[in-house]
Amino acid sequence: MAGILAGIRIVSLSTGIAGPNAARMLANYGAEVFKVESRAGGLDAFRSYGDTPESSPRFVEVNLNTRSITLNLKRPEGVALLKELVAVADVVMDNFRPGVMERLGLGPDELLAIKPDLIVVRMPGLGSTGPLSGYGTWGPTLTAYSGLTYLWNHPGQPRPVGSQGVYPDYLTGVMVPVVVTAALLQRRRTKKGTVIDVAQVDLAAYMLGTIFLDALVNGRDAQPRGNDSPHMAPHGCYRCSGTDRYCVIAVEDDEQWHALCGVVGPTIADDARFATFVGRQHHRTELNAAIASWTESRDAVEVMEVLQRAGVPAGVVQSGADLAADEHLEARGFLETVSHPILGEITMAGLPIHFSLGGAESYKSPPPLGSDNEYLITGLLGHDADELAKFQEQEIVY
Repeated sequence: MAGILAGIRIVSLSTGIAGPNAARMLANYGAEVFKVESRAGGLDAFRSYGDTPESSPRFVEVNLNTRSITLNLKRPEGVALLKELVAVADVVMDNFRPGVMERLGLGPDELLAIKPDLIVVRMPGLGSTGPLSGYGTWGPTLTAYSGLTYLWNHPGQPRPVGSQGVYPDYLTGVMVPVVVTAALLQRRRTKKGTVIDVAQVDLAAYMLGTIFLDALVNGRDAQPRGNDSPHMAPHGCYRCSGTDRYCVIAVEDDEQWHALCGVVGPTIADDARFATFVGRQHHRTELNAAIASWTESRDAVEVMEVLQRAGVPAGVVQSGADLAADEHLEARGFLETVSHPILGEITMAGLPIHFSLGGAESYKSPPPLGSDNEYLITGLLGHDADELAKFQEQEIVY
């Protein structure tokens, strides 16, 4: 079975993670994705994470299965060629800040004038409208703006901790393929195109859910809780033996509490302060210290397994190395190995969604920069070889 999006052609003007990762997922499911870059100051920022523009593992990860074309959009002739591509495309997507595409003469109105049933997807950090829409952003700044960084913290911490991950980027990379698919279905019914504005910060803030409702309806401003829970005790992340090894333990009811006491022993079982849920909540600091004194001399996996056998919810805090060797993820086909001409074999995260009848393409490393120029210019757009040579000589295809 060919990819489920076979026959769909996408133009991707994007950099970093959000746009490229969305394009990569669509390409992995069969769409023909043209990634547009330019040697004239228009390379993807992630190419800088390698010794050369062709040897960046981070670029490879988020640009699998895409085609590479180089059009100099600082030249009107380059913009004209891109417009020719738009005329035979189904989707145009970008994650530039608002105004960039308009200055190139490629704003939504211009694109829909070229092809009225086109789907235009915009992914700026703060959206295409509003007083802050013109700001440039990266994942960590959006995580902070949304409120996630503040809440992803311990009580009383002198400064926000947050996450090292670029949460909004990966949310966008997963959500955009969903809305593109929905727009393609809508186009099938209406024969009309559409413009979709996906603000990365909106997606991040949306994940706060009821915290927003609590603030809006009840006027309560949520505060960082760290690893504590108002509904469970103990509920924490406990140091184990070894460097940076931890196990999370969450006790939901008295049955699980008694099971935990049976494993840990008298240090918690015989302490009257911990006999009730209210007592465990009130003395959570002392309780966490008592549990940590038991876990800190034991292997994290051992702690997890002995507690799970006793009926206590527990899980190891896995590192990147743990995930790469995880038997469950491997069994599900989540880990994929991609061959790259410079970097060799690279293991990375695969597609998160599997179809029983297949529907995904095999993983291919992104091609060298501009390697699909001939296919685009002479094959798809119908220019002859002499015209291509002229475009290259004049650094229009560059």
